[in-house]
Amino acid sequence: MTKKPVVPGFEGKRRTALESIRRFCLACMGGSAPLVAECASTTCTFHGYRMGVIEQGADRRLVRVIAGYCREECQPGEEPATCTAGKVFMDLEPCGLWPFRTGRNPYISAEQREKLRRHAQEQYQLAGGGARFRPRTIETPAP
Repeated sequence: MTKKPVVPGFEGKRRTALESIRRFCLACMGGSAPLVAECASTTCTFHGYRMGVIEQGADRRLVRVIAGYCREECQPGEEPATCTAGKVFMDLEPCGLWPFRTGRNPYISAEQREKLRRHAQEQYQLAGGGARFRPRTIETPAP
């Protein structure tokens, strides 16, 4: 049995990006699932993901959605990489979004990321270059 990788500096439980958003919404609404379902804040970045599923028309790139929230709403004007909310503070749980704050899934290794990138490029070529998406071929440095 392989040990799942941990994120250095994060003291919370490992979750997917969608699970993290769901837990964030539950915390926002006082832990009440019925209140989350009736959330009227349609301008919230996470409104389309609050129920633990991606609603029709919502962006499917969850890690980028979380990074955008951290950069623009949680810490405007500050670099998300400097966030310290990944640690337990007094009686507060660490922020579940913290591992995804930089726009990369920390649970995917560089080798796995490269394998996924090659697969996407192959699929794009098989579609004759006319697919709805176009894979990123030039690696941009992480913020």
